[in-house]
Amino acid sequence: MVDARPRGNRDGSDRRDRHRDRCPAADRTMEGQRRMRFFLADAKTGRNLIPITATGGRWEVRRNRAGDTVCTIPLSNKEHRRLNLYETATPGATILGIGEGSWIAEAGPIWEHDFDEDRQELVLTAEGMWSMLMRRYVLPPAVETTSLLLTSGDDSGKPNPAVATSFTGKSWPFIVRTLLQQGMSRTGGALPLVFGPDGTGAHDKTYDAASFKTQGEALLDLTELENGPEIDLRPRYTADGLGIEVLVRVGDDAKLQLSSVGDPHVFDFSVPKRTVRGLKVKRSAKMLASEAWASGGRQAAIALIARAASSVLLEAGFPRMESLSSAHSTVTEQATLDAYAAGELSASQKAHEWWSFETNIDKVPKLGSFWLGDYCNVIMRNSSYVPDGTYRRRIAAISGSLSSRWVRITTDEAVDA
Repeated sequence: MVDARPRGNRDGSDRRDRHRDRCPAADRTMEGQRRMRFFLADAKTGRNLIPITATGGRWEVRRNRAGDTVCTIPLSNKEHRRLNLYETATPGATILGIGEGSWIAEAGPIWEHDFDEDRQELVLTAEGMWSMLMRRYVLPPAVETTSLLLTSGDDSGKPNPAVATSFTGKSWPFIVRTLLQQGMSRTGGALPLVFGPDGTGAHDKTYDAASFKTQGEALLDLTELENGPEIDLRPRYTADGLGIEVLVRVGDDAKLQLSSVGDPHVFDFSVPKRTVRGLKVKRSAKMLASEAWASGGRQAAIALIARAASSVLLEAGFPRMESLSSAHSTVTEQATLDAYAAGELSASQKAHEWWSFETNIDKVPKLGSFWLGDYCNVIMRNSSYVPDGTYRRRIAAISGSLSSRWVRITTDEAVDA
């Protein structure tokens, strides 16, 4: 079992060992139950693990998005003060994580400190590693010495192709890995990211430096393509147990969706002794559309318009509804914009439906056995709203708190891809 114990300060000293040894209850509640625990790590290397004893906290992970983590730390005793969290938990330079045993729920950069002198309490707020990618642009090292715009000729003022990041006939995992490694190759760009295989696929993508697309936005755009991949940044301990790393998982043309291998998890609301509770159902028709438009071309000073249409809703008796997206205004290729419009339309053909419920993570399926993207069967009987049956769903988000052995799972409909 991996334990998030400090391996010395950043200067190599070990003055925090006493704090580590005197906090054996960090992973147990007052009732003697198991408890998840927080830890700190260096944002660039993932090393220098430091366990944190907290009085409260919460975490959430979301599919194709950054999660978030909040940790409340009492500073009313000398042991906590010796950690010098003002420096050892520096915002932007330190990772806050939470996990149990060898499993990590979420880990990402700390962005905010909130200290209350009267309460002697410090609150750390962090987001998943995706949040760091939202602060890095798709820019090759050459931008430091080469103009982002052409400065002469008929094309003066247009994006300079010499600093564009282009891919021809490459798989989605290859494109994602190259984008992230490009940022990691720049001065100070190191991150504890590791990558899986490149997989299969042949796709073309170009990012003009002058568009200033963030890496996070670029990844999000890929997931929103009609046949785009799912992307997951999953934290885990390193093989030696002395640090953490973030595995970048990307779907490819053989399997666009990311999920665990095996049978779907079962969450049963029909049995007398349930290990699930608190079902909530939300249905929304706000995104319905039988015609989707998308606009682009802003960066290249041209006008691009894409349209996708379907008669499915009209034939089902719905009134005509339309949508317009300008979220991809920097797109300069018509085929790319067409793909985004098709993706918008595909997601608008039926009302969106989210189910959420709590499951006890000490019961089957246990903590660490389920993850984002996994399929599950939710069995319903005698509900006042949901008809009896077994419903196939996919996990879209997971959240929990330090004080409870119940976590909330949010699911959406399972659509094979």
